[in-house]
Amino acid sequence: MRNRRAAKAQQQHACHTLWQQALAAVPILQGLTTQEQTHLIALGQQLLHRKTLTQLGVALTPQQQAVLALQAALPILHLGVAWYRGFHEIILIPTPVTRRQEEQDEFGLVSDVLEENAGEAWPQGPLVLAWRELQQDGDWDGVNLLIHELAHKLDMLGGEADGAPPLPRGMNPTPWQQAFQAAFDALCQQLDRGDVPAIDPYAAEHPAEFFAICCELFFTDPLRLRAVYPAVYQQLSQFFSQDPAQRFPPTRLLAGEGSGSFA
Repeated sequence: MRNRRAAKAQQQHACHTLWQQALAAVPILQGLTTQEQTHLIALGQQLLHRKTLTQLGVALTPQQQAVLALQAALPILHLGVAWYRGFHEIILIPTPVTRRQEEQDEFGLVSDVLEENAGEAWPQGPLVLAWRELQQDGDWDGVNLLIHELAHKLDMLGGEADGAPPLPRGMNPTPWQQAFQAAFDALCQQLDRGDVPAIDPYAAEHPAEFFAICCELFFTDPLRLRAVYPAVYQQLSQFFSQDPAQRFPPTRLLAGEGSGSFA
């Protein structure tokens, strides 16, 4: 009996160490309170238990799975795991998928283009993510494939992805709609003028992409989003009940990070 207890205690200690190491390995998770860290780990463990992680051509270590789960849990830290009810499986593939598709220009000319997809989110279907790209996630660099695709899943809770997810109780939809529409229109006008935008121009493709990219920025380059689209930042802060700008490392701010044009 004593040996069994000792073995169980050792196993629990190893599990605790693994999750703490995973937490420490992700820069955007720094700055969370001790209580938030504990809750984030619990959510990450729930996600690994509830979602099927299908690995095709890749084999993640337990710590890599924990790193992935913690980043996935970050957007729902104060929303709850039920907000990820729209899917049951995450499929990991080694590299992005390249597809040939037709595109029509402003003059009506159709041409074949090769498009590389690192992630896909299907309504009531799985997430498909390229592990090569996921390995670059987690820093304060404005890009996070996992959060981007999970934002689409949040968006799809209201039906089609349109940049208007269901809002938490108590949020007024009118300021949300006004903030996002005004920012989306401003970005499109900026691109029409040939100006260099402050965020990824792909956000102008569709309101759903604008929402997903703003979510990426909110968690990984919050000072940029707050400076460029303050009303959008405020709405996302209410939506997620988080203020990542307060977590942005002062040392990086002194180094000149967290602002500037998209590159």
